[in-house]
Amino acid sequence: MASGKLNSLSIERAHRFGGPVLLLSDGDGLYFRKQTREGAAWMFRYRFAGRERWMTLGNYPDMSLAAARIEAREKRLMLDKRRDPLFVKQEAEQAQRAAIAAQKARQTFRDLAEDWYRTEIDPRRLKHPKVPRRYLDKYLLPAFGERVPAEITAADAAGLLAQVRKSAPTAANDLLRFMRRVFRFGVRRHVLASNPVADFDQSDAGGPERARKRALSVEELGRLFKALRDSPSFGGANLLAVKLLLALGVRKGELLGAQWSEFDLDSAAPTWRLPASRTKTGEALTIPLVPAVAAWLKSLREVAGGSAFVFPKRRRDPRQRALHLGIDTLNAALAAVEHGLEHFTLHDLRRTMRTHLASLGVRSEVAERCLGHKLRGVEGTYNTHDYLNERRAALEAWTALLLDIESGAQKVTPIRRKAAG
Repeated sequence: MASGKLNSLSIERAHRFGGPVLLLSDGDGLYFRKQTREGAAWMFRYRFAGRERWMTLGNYPDMSLAAARIEAREKRLMLDKRRDPLFVKQEAEQAQRAAIAAQKARQTFRDLAEDWYRTEIDPRRLKHPKVPRRYLDKYLLPAFGERVPAEITAADAAGLLAQVRKSAPTAANDLLRFMRRVFRFGVRRHVLASNPVADFDQSDAGGPERARKRALSVEELGRLFKALRDSPSFGGANLLAVKLLLALGVRKGELLGAQWSEFDLDSAAPTWRLPASRTKTGEALTIPLVPAVAAWLKSLREVAGGSAFVFPKRRRDPRQRALHLGIDTLNAALAAVEHGLEHFTLHDLRRTMRTHLASLGVRSEVAERCLGHKLRGVEGTYNTHDYLNERRAALEAWTALLLDIESGAQKVTPIRRKAAG
């Protein structure tokens, strides 16, 4: 073992070029110890109550020689006061663990969920970060927000899933997926000892999902339009939202998040240029707007009050998470209408449009592009035609049918193959 005062250069050389096992003394109980070729640490050697002890002060090069000497001097001062440095260190670590435990005990599920969202959702720049945000705000935070995470049981989670399953089985499955992720995050953060829904599967939530086949018939659409007009609480903007969803075949989020800057309503051939950032496929889409649809949008523009959004938010949200009308708002408004029809969802309106386009004689590839779908297989690889004119003709026929249904005429006029192609 070498003896005498060390210096920074000798320590650096020992660290880089010395053997894998090395012990160098700086005097007064301070040692530089190298136990592997890469790893080295500063050690303090002392005697207390008749026993020799070794204490790690810090790793090299994170702790410099000067810092190690300061640490060693502090430990010698403790010994002068008849205090065991190792015991003092253990006491401090115990107090820190107790403080962390107390802080975690005070943490609510809301704190945990928001931490999860900031850590796992926000930084990843997901295409649809509003989806997990919606499940937090609509289900998880109202149910568990102010509770201590460790006190939430599997029975509590099962109760919430059962409640959601009654009206929205698919949403219950999605809720379980997000619930599992939040609790798993809590286990990693040592807020929870275990994940209460770790062993849950779809049978504990909404059950196995089957492809929906619901599409509204001409007769059902007529009854729906009448019920929406006769409902005093539904409102004109909600009615136009439903009509636009039917006429354009876009997704709910695409329509409700639409901004006026995306539209050209005043040209001879009005269009809606839906940006790639807001489509499910990740590709921009130009949607032709027939005269009736353009007129609906112009009426919405007149009452938008200068908002950048076609459907501005109607109630003040202190969190300002969305500046436009939310999907839940439109869902709730529709659920309150007594239309007497078999259950359907807003997303079923896309299937309704696609079904009636087929009945109107619209070619499959044109109808698929009307829905914003990519063409499949070789067709999708080599056929880059956008079918804009064909889609405009298809949407003109479909909107004319909708207007007839709304007025009670209910005329079905198939598109000629020539016009569609």
